[in-house]
Amino acid sequence: MTHDINIHHEDNHESASSYLLEEIKNLLVNSNRDFSIGLSGGNTPKLTYSMMAEKLDDLSKTFLWTIDDRWVEEDNELSNQRMINEYFERTEANILKFEFTSSSPESDAKKYEDKLKSTIQIFDVAILGMGEDGHVASLFPGTKALENNDSLYVANEVNIKTKWRVTSTFHLLGKIEKIYVLATGESKKNILKSVNGENDLPINLLKNYSKNIEIITDQII
Repeated sequence: MTHDINIHHEDNHESASSYLLEEIKNLLVNSNRDFSIGLSGGNTPKLTYSMMAEKLDDLSKTFLWTIDDRWVEEDNELSNQRMINEYFERTEANILKFEFTSSSPESDAKKYEDKLKSTIQIFDVAILGMGEDGHVASLFPGTKALENNDSLYVANEVNIKTKWRVTSTFHLLGKIEKIYVLATGESKKNILKSVNGENDLPINLLKNYSKNIEIITDQII
């Protein structure tokens, strides 16, 4: 049985980011163990990340991991890992970095999967974005990674800005206790209308794996 995705509305991007910050803060306060947060790239979560780095008091027991990335070196401007580092390296958070080795995207993805398995016992929270085509993480419509239910982290050929990406699979996303999808801006309005519809968009396929998904948006749909 699938569960519809909950959609939470805020007035603007700033209040949506603040709401997400408070949600994360409350979960952290109520945790008495190591806590893990999966982070995505893109422009949308930057304000939330800035708030988290500034306003979350103690991140020493928090493990931050990378939901997906372009298969590029860490210092490349397209790297999600680079962006995450810029916000959180100044904090006490434990950053589980995706490492680009130039050997192959498949082997680098497998190494990161092994790192996650050996470090994280419970996947608590993830902050995802959603593309105008309904993709989440780097699970794009029509790509092979959509069909992988065995691995946690894989290479995926997408040919968008870069040929290869590395990404969490639905199998991994389904292990996360709570998934937040931050989808603000007018460009997201049309795709939001398709959420919970009868279609095969990746955002809707995610419902087959997770029953605790919340979209945070500033769009009225």
